[in-house]
Amino acid sequence: MIKLISELRVKTGAGMMDCKKALEASNGNLEEAVVWLRKKGLADAAKRAARATKEGRIAFERDGKAGALVELNSETDFVAKTPEFAELAKSLAAKAAKGEVTCQGCAVPFIEPLQAKLKENMGLRRVERFVPSGPALVAGYIHHDAKKGAMIEIEAPSDAAAGSEALETLANELLLQVVGSGAKYLDRASVPQADVDREREIHAEVVRKEGKPEAAVPKIVEGKLNKLFFQAHCLMEQMTLKDGKVAVAGLVKEASAKVGGEVSVRRFVRYTLGE
Repeated sequence: MIKLISELRVKTGAGMMDCKKALEASNGNLEEAVVWLRKKGLADAAKRAARATKEGRIAFERDGKAGALVELNSETDFVAKTPEFAELAKSLAAKAAKGEVTCQGCAVPFIEPLQAKLKENMGLRRVERFVPSGPALVAGYIHHDAKKGAMIEIEAPSDAAAGSEALETLANELLLQVVGSGAKYLDRASVPQADVDREREIHAEVVRKEGKPEAAVPKIVEGKLNKLFFQAHCLMEQMTLKDGKVAVAGLVKEASAKVGGEVSVRRFVRYTLGE
């Protein structure tokens, strides 16, 4: 029942007790519960919930070693830019970092008050939480317009290294790289085989249409995969946006030397509003 109540609240914007009554009256049927709510005078809430939430903002917060990235949506950019909405996004990110908000339904009770005040549909579109299992730094970056953001986890040889200025600097550089380059994967090993096969097939077809000898196709395709796919989309193989001369892997190696032990990027996530 609790799950259905959360779904109905997200779907209609109605309060928890009203959703509970609606589901009881409709024997747990979600669509009939929506109709029940509308008949009981909550048509405005149901109508509001049907409006698209295409605007919003990205937020990041940290709690101890853990960190969380969230995307909170609104109907209009005007509302997304209000101090109240910004504070709500920040609050949800903080709760997510603590592990208190883990899904869309979990966020509804915190969103409802502002939603009712501003008379605009809102919703938590997605949330990601990183919790390191050992010495590590979780850091985040939000673009100035709050429409792009990223979070990264960097493993360190010790807690001292994890809290060092060198690792903070590395994290900031890598986060800017992720947001600016649109990196999709950490390295080659993390690329799903299906994605590699798709790219290989596409390049093979293009090369054949160019009239290249069949015997030369495999070698040409692998070359294109390296340059146009792996080096373009794998973070560790990208050249830094800062100067285009040093590979991201080189920055990690430099940081390892500064902290006196091996540093490695474990994972990252990038959000672009509505993507």
